[in-house]
Formats: sequence, C-alpha cells, structure tokens
Amino acid sequence: MRILPAQLVLLASFLPLNGQEAIPKWEVEIPVLSDVPVSSAAEKPLPIEFSVLDSRTKCVEVNESPEMTGLPPVKGAINVTIQNVMDPGLPTPPPVLPALPPDDPAVTARLDELREAYHGTELVFLSATIYDKRRTLLRIYPNGGPNQAVEAWSNLDFMHFTGQGEYRIRYPDGTVQDIGLLMGVGAVDTSRTRAWVEQHGGRYEAAEIPEIAELANGGPAFVVVKGDADSPAMATLEQLHDLYRKEGARMEAAYHAREQVRAERRAYLTANPPKPGDVTIRFWKREPHLQPSIPSK
Repeated sequence: MRILPAQLVLLASFLPLNGQEAIPKWEVEIPVLSDVPVSSAAEKPLPIEFSVLDSRTKCVEVNESPEMTGLPPVKGAINVTIQNVMDPGLPTPPPVLPALPPDDPAVTARLDELREAYHGTELVFLSATIYDKRRTLLRIYPNGGPNQAVEAWSNLDFMHFTGQGEYRIRYPDGTVQDIGLLMGVGAVDTSRTRAWVEQHGGRYEAAEIPEIAELANGGPAFVVVKGDADSPAMATLEQLHDLYRKEGARMEAAYHAREQVRAERRAYLTANPPKPGDVTIRFWKREPHLQPSIPSK
C-alpha cells in the first residue's frame, strides 16, 4: 500500500508510545442493520359502503413513470369517476391537543431529559465512484466544511454501504456520536465504458488508480490523493474503513440480499407489465353535528 504524507499523520496516531499498547481512538458500529430485507403489505381497511347520489365518469389516457428505471412506462386508458355520495358517518377526527404551558414542571423535566439523552447526528457528504466493483474513488465533504474535502482511493466496493444511512462512534471517554451519511454512489464498468467511447469515435482515458493492497490480502485500505491531514474528513475516512473491517461481511450480505429482491421484482414486472388502474373520487357533506370543533385561540 502506498502511503502519502496525509496518511503518515493518521498512521502515527495508532503507534504505541514507549512500548505501551495503543489505545483505540474509537469504536464504530451500525445502530441498525437489516441483514435480510423484509417486505410486508399493510392490512387493507374494511371497505366502506357508499350511497351514491350522482356520478360522472371520464376516460383519460395516462402515462406514468415505471417503478424501476429501464422498464417501459405504465400507460393506457383509465376511467376517472367522481361521485357525490351521502355522508358515510365516518368517526370524527380527534380534537387538536391543547398547547402545554412552557413552565409546566413535567414538560420542563421531560425536555431536559431529552436534551441530555439526545447526542445529535453529524452529517457527512460522501461521493463514491466504484470502478469494476474493486476500487472506489471517495470524496468526503464534512458538514459545513466544503473547503475541507478529502479525496482518496479505497479497495472497498462502496456499493455495500448503500442502504446504510448512518453509523455510530463510541469514544473512550464514553461519549457517543451518530454520523449520518448523505451519499452519492455510482458504478463504472471500465470495459463497457471503454467499448462505448471507442464505438462513438472517442478516446477512453482510464482513471489513474494508485496501488492498493487487495481487500482479501490486507483488509480495508485507502490511499489519500488530495486533502488536508487536519480535515475532519480524515477521521471519517478512517471510521468508514474501521466500520467495514468490523461489519463488512454483514454489509455485503445485506447488499446482495437487496439486489436479489430487486432482481426478482424487476423480473416480475417484466413478465407482468403493470397497467394503470381506474380512479374513483368521492366527496360528501358532513352533517352539522359531526363537524369537528375548532378550538378558540
């Protein structure tokens, strides 16, 4: 693994002093990781019997976006029906809750408890371009610090980070910090890209990827190519690789499980192209005694 000056600073922080064992700077973990995606349809409510007073129907051509990119649009003729119906007597919505007095001791105590327990979430903006599922170009932008961006190459497939929106840091002093990832992720197949560019008369310029140990041989590794060693993005870079070192197997398994579900759904939609459904709009006038009361100010 090639080491640039920015990494020398990072590696130095792990070296033990006077033969003493190095103290880890943090522990990283995933608060919640769904190993297998679960999809459960919500229970349908019981149908409501409507007494129709008058009705009007019109045929409309619709063209809707598909559920997944690459599939044909959902289009066709549908019937749009507007019905005037009798009041079905649905339950009255609950009244608006009264405002709590700000000086209420119970309210104040609860707010103080929430402030003490809530440690907040720090946002990190991350751009990841994955080349051939084996190298990733990372650009990390700390929240509120666009001038502190760090650019690095990693031997991880950052597609495995998709579906994982945050991670948690536990520091030796007991403090906890949640990190929210705002990721823009894209994959590049260099062979297909080269063929497409050359087919259209262009010249393909391959990305200059530095030498990095293979993941299977040396574990998660990265090479910094741009950025300040004092940038907080450096810590994020380390934490992401520490996280993968700890949870990478589960993250990869969860990614492949999501991809399997997505592939099965795409196959189903291809074999069973969806058709737009008819639409019925009903309206009625509520009885005066059922009108919800509006609290006075």
